[in-house]
Amino acid sequence: MLALTGPDVLVAYERSGGFAGIQRKVIVDGSGTALVNDESVALGADEMRGLKDALSRVVTTASSSDGCQVADHFTYTLTYRGHRATRCWLPSDWRDAVDRLEALTGR
Repeated sequence: MLALTGPDVLVAYERSGGFAGIQRKVIVDGSGTALVNDESVALGADEMRGLKDALSRVVTTASSSDGCQVADHFTYTLTYRGHRATRCWLPSDWRDAVDRLEALTGR
């Protein structure tokens, strides 16, 4: 099982909250293996390239509580390149990476 951090982890992503109390977690290692809500998923070469490209554009590395004042908000946590940030709204530079990680939860 992949750990949330470590030398092999490329990115870890979590989304929780909302009206239904959703909990989603995706951890992707450098070889293209993802742990999606505790199930192993293999990413294809194109998926890995796309994810790495999207992650290379992530520059927002600080947490913020903006948008957390509503009862049914989502909380997004992204751990990448030694930074772990939690937000209640998605910074624009996170959007492509989060969309790709969320797509893995639909498999």
